[in-house]
Amino acid sequence: TPSQAVDDHVSQKVRKIPQSMSQRVGMPTPPDVPNLLMGIIKDPRGNVLPNILVEVKDAQDNPVRAFKTNPLGQFASATALQNGVYTLSFEDQQKKHKFELIELTVNDQIIQPLEIISLDAREELRQQLFS
Repeated sequence: TPSQAVDDHVSQKVRKIPQSMSQRVGMPTPPDVPNLLMGIIKDPRGNVLPNILVEVKDAQDNPVRAFKTNPLGQFASATALQNGVYTLSFEDQQKKHKFELIELTVNDQIIQPLEIISLDAREELRQQLFS
């Protein structure tokens, strides 16, 4: 699966949530500290997904953060990331949901919360047929 760059390209499966929309999509208040990562993971029907593993790797493919979504589908890093380019991957240990890889550039700015939408089997089939 190709990765999606969050900076300049927003796919149908990943979007930055402006502060004005945070509460409507179930997001906690955006961070007020630069380089903190937070978001919410949902299925294509808008249901939140708990216990999804979120792994953040640096440009050398070294894992630098790992956490799971809470019962509300939310994830957040407790400590700020160093400036640089990171890859975010998501894993459903029950293997029901699949996700696109995301590339994120971090550069001493507030990172708006991310809304991540899983690929369901129909969407995956559509991508295979029409990509």
